[in-house]
Amino acid sequence: MDSINRMGKIMALIEIHPEGLSGSDLADACGVPWGTMKQDLKVLVSSIETSFPLYTDHDEGNDAEEDLFQPEVKWFMAAAEKRYTPVHLNVREAIGVLGTLDYLQEENALKEGLRQKILSGFDLGEEENYRYIKGELTPLEPIQGKTFPLIENAIRETRRVRILFNGREVTADPLGIVYYSRLRYWYLVARQGEVIKTYHLNNIQEVNETTESFVYPDGFSLKDWFGPRWGMEYGDLLRVKVRFLDRSQTFAKVRKDVAHRNSKLTILEDGSMLFQDEIIGVNEFITWVLGFGSAAEILEPMELRQLILKRIRETLSNYV
Repeated sequence: MDSINRMGKIMALIEIHPEGLSGSDLADACGVPWGTMKQDLKVLVSSIETSFPLYTDHDEGNDAEEDLFQPEVKWFMAAAEKRYTPVHLNVREAIGVLGTLDYLQEENALKEGLRQKILSGFDLGEEENYRYIKGELTPLEPIQGKTFPLIENAIRETRRVRILFNGREVTADPLGIVYYSRLRYWYLVARQGEVIKTYHLNNIQEVNETTESFVYPDGFSLKDWFGPRWGMEYGDLLRVKVRFLDRSQTFAKVRKDVAHRNSKLTILEDGSMLFQDEIIGVNEFITWVLGFGSAAEILEPMELRQLILKRIRETLSNYV
């Protein structure tokens, strides 16, 4: 099998396995050594901006680019690319179908396979203003069974909810549900008084709709509210500039990581890339920049440069 045909097989294998396939699994399935598969994957990833919506379970983390090409790393296809996914369900439809799986007289392995295909294909994009994916990766974390419909019904009916969160009871106005693909988690966005907070869905033990109504904030948009946030952090809005050198797919990774943001990317005369954005969330942003090593330099603001220097000095002190 030549490399072109093999790449077609790689894409087909990843597409029909929404739960992901490791590099070694792909090599075995194609009957080639890992070294050959590694080169094939590098070619596919180098074309990611134009043709192949692939990502791994190491993406949007702090791993070096080379760490993506290890035999144990799993590969996935972005379900947001609808030409690659045969079925698209919104959250309510997905929950309805998932609920019927428990009644199928089939073996657990088959039901789990169906469950993963449903989760990989459902559409969270533009359906309603109170649902949002922060990041570009397909949800890997399963939907919280009864939590989703209860919260969404309360939002539609503008009813306050009473949640048991980390063992304490909280009453709040539910505003939406967000999937943060960097951490692979779902969050409830809710308002308590004048403060809007996020609640990790895994830490919500119980949700109950109350009889109290609330007024949904006029013009509120999850996308706009989360837009400047670099992750789930809070803080002041900062205008940042970062220069990236073109090393080992650095530009491709930057473009992929910020594709869901309103960042400005400019190629400079010296061949480097200038990244400009307005962000909230200093700690996660610095961690992201440090993941590029010497290929990244924060230009503005000065306080972020100082924080980077502090982190580097702390790291160096561990080796003195």
